This record gives sequence, C-alpha cells and structure tokens, in this order.
Amino acid sequence: MAARRTFDTSAWPTRERILLHASKLFASLGFHGTSTRDIAQAVGIRQPTVYSHFPSKHAIAAELLHRDLSLGIAALQQLAAEGGGPAVELYRYLVWEVSYVRSTPFDLRALYLGDILDLPEFRDGRRLDNAYTALLGSIIERGMASGAFAPGDATFARQVVEAIELETIRGAGRQRRSRILAEPDLVASFVLRALLRQPGRLDAVRTAAGARGPLVVST
Repeated sequence: MAARRTFDTSAWPTRERILLHASKLFASLGFHGTSTRDIAQAVGIRQPTVYSHFPSKHAIAAELLHRDLSLGIAALQQLAAEGGGPAVELYRYLVWEVSYVRSTPFDLRALYLGDILDLPEFRDGRRLDNAYTALLGSIIERGMASGAFAPGDATFARQVVEAIELETIRGAGRQRRSRILAEPDLVASFVLRALLRQPGRLDAVRTAAGARGPLVVST
C-alpha cells in the first residue's frame, strides 16, 4: 500500500507556500488555534509579508476552499459534458477524487472536517460547497431515474459517498498507509456495487470507464 507522496515545495512562490503551510497548521492546530504569526513562522517569513498576500487567515482559508471546491465542480461538470451515463460518470469521478486527494500537497482536513464552512465569513465557500453537492447528487438522481441505480433515497446515497470522501481526506492528511488511498478503484467499486440495480454490471462499468481514460480536469 502506498503512502502519500512527498513534494519539493522549496521553490514555490511565497503565496503558495503560505497556503501550503496554513493548510497544515489549520489541520494540526485547528483554524481557530492558528494565527498569522504561526503561519509566518512555518513559512519562514515575517508576519507583515503574510498580510502583503492575504489580509487575514480567513482569506487564506477562503482561497484554499475556493481552489479545492472549484476543482471538484469542474471535474463533475466535465464528466457530465463527456457523458457515458451516471454509473460511468460516478466511477470515473471517484477514481479521480481519491487520486487527487492522495496527490495534493495541501492538507484538506480542516476545510471539511472542522467548522470552517459554518463560519459567517465563508459565504462563498458555502455557495461553492452547495454547488458541488448539487452536481454530485445529480449523478445519483439521474442514475436512479434511469434505472441504472437501484431506487432509494438519493440524498442519503450522496451523503454516504461524501462520508467516504471525508475518510479519504482524513487518511491522506494523516499520511496513513491505506488501501483507500493506494487503490482508488476500491472506493469507486464499493460505491458502484452498492448503487447499481444490477451489481453484476460493475465490470462493464469499469470497462466503459477505462475506455474513456482517466479524467483530466480542465480549469
């Protein structure tokens, strides 16, 4: 099983290193427990330099949220445009999502496992999160309406998928050796097997998804 990849970020621009180290501090100390002074020390810069890039730590977290959610939204929109049917779309998305979470150098735990999205300052983040949720839910709703997925509560099914995504984020942030992170197909197959009206069609879904190739998100 593979551990999370390591990255050489020493040559990154200061703004990117602020985002990187802030994401790690938010995850380890909590958003409320992290100060801009902490972030400056982690990056190796003076506190005023942080403010030259971001007016507050809220702005740093807002940028992290915007980037991550915008990427997820772009992936789901691209899948819908490419087609293939709800089962193939969901399979391809989950493989992409796990691979992305495994490979990103940013620690996403505080963005979704804490209370950041509940804070009043993050209205734009909540808007994007709602848009993401609607797009993910629409795949499941279309699958149930078409008969590809077994009939059921689409909202509950989406929430289960999101819970699995959160566990992937948790594991990646802790850099745990995990089959979930090492084998994106494990997640995608588990979800599709649970949703398909005919679970025996999973191999056909895998084949159809493979024929379309890995998802490469255009942003």
